[in-house]
Amino acid sequence: MDVISILSILMMVTSLLVFSLRKYKLSVYTYIIQTMLLVSVFYYLGVIHHAEELFGWAIIATVTKVIFVPFVLFRLIQKLKLVYEDEPTQGFFVSPIIAMGFSLAIAMSIYPIFMEFSLIKESIPLIASIVLFMMGVFGFILRNSAFKQILAYCMFENGIHLSLAVMAYNSPEIAELGILTDAIFAVLIMATLAERFYKYFGSLDVSKATELKG
Repeated sequence: MDVISILSILMMVTSLLVFSLRKYKLSVYTYIIQTMLLVSVFYYLGVIHHAEELFGWAIIATVTKVIFVPFVLFRLIQKLKLVYEDEPTQGFFVSPIIAMGFSLAIAMSIYPIFMEFSLIKESIPLIASIVLFMMGVFGFILRNSAFKQILAYCMFENGIHLSLAVMAYNSPEIAELGILTDAIFAVLIMATLAERFYKYFGSLDVSKATELKG
């Protein structure tokens, strides 16, 4: 098994941990590890394919996703004194299994389509990119915590970046910078909304928003 496949598998494992871990700080640390693995993919592909653009991607991703986004998340944890996630509707153990099972099934069924358009014809990185993308989607569906939904969005975005690196590693740095700029603003807005939600409801459980009805 080659290096990029190992890094991709580790990214899938970290997506399951970010989804499953109940303690918020541990989830953020695991997200940092996942993003460092993504940066490693950028460097590895940059060296192997002589794609200098990817070195720029790696630097941008390190500054924004390894440093800035976690800083915003840790600041939110400290400000709201968050420790543990409230139990989701499907329970702590069932929802990760559902999410990973369906994500793998979807990835296995559609990755051949991605392969047709990919510069790198390797199945595991493409499967991993779809799994990360889908774990982000299921994070929004199956977890009630607004904080976990921010992390779900971050995983969703890591999936996009992994697929972009594998399918079109020769894209200019400006493409990566544009995506990351959008992601940073999205995280800032979601963190602000989560903070206001917590102050109003005393919880990050977004299901409480139904109390606003009527």
